[in-house]
Amino acid sequence: MQALRIRRQLDSETVPELKPWVGRKVEIIVMDDAGLPHSSVVRPGSCDWAAFEKIAAELRETYDFDAIKDQEACDLRHANDHLP
Repeated sequence: MQALRIRRQLDSETVPELKPWVGRKVEIIVMDDAGLPHSSVVRPGSCDWAAFEKIAAELRETYDFDAIKDQEACDLRHANDHLP
């Protein structure tokens, strides 16, 4: 999925959610979520706990906790390697 990034000063109140930022320089990121199955999307504030539990279960099945733990240990070991 590619993102379109737009950096500009907002000068319109067409989108009500952006009203607090009118007159300020902002970065707007537009992404197409058509490739995502809607069953894998939980909208913030929707209180759709069944969808959340389903996604959490899918994550537990596919997430490699050991790989992440190993990567974090490696990052800590080499954190100062680039410093003089």
